[in-house]
Amino acid sequence: MADLARYRKMFEEAEASIDYWMAVPVIEFSEELCRLMEEQNVSRAELARRIGTSRAYITRLLAGSANFTLATMVKLAMAFDGVLHVHIADKRAITRWQDRPWKKEGPVKPKAPSRTRKPPKEGERKG
Repeated sequence: MADLARYRKMFEEAEASIDYWMAVPVIEFSEELCRLMEEQNVSRAELARRIGTSRAYITRLLAGSANFTLATMVKLAMAFDGVLHVHIADKRAITRWQDRPWKKEGPVKPKAPSRTRKPPKEGERKG
């Protein structure tokens, strides 16, 4: 039982650290990047070419030993024809992103405003 209490205390201390909360999105982003690379059969060398960097830098990114800037994350997302979404959630929440039905058909384009006409007044001609 004492081991469980020590474990809980260690975990609570870790959760109070900014380093812990900085590591979580880095790990999640790295996992997502690896998933995309595998699904689309993109090598580290190819990904490096797509974002204009070295294969070694991609290796450091995937290992979590390079600094993830928003600019780098956006470039990586764009390399897979994606976009980066950043949001704030409750720390106990689990976020799952779903593909949107329109994703496979291309980006959603806003519809042009409809042009509505007022009905003609009595005695007016249509046209």
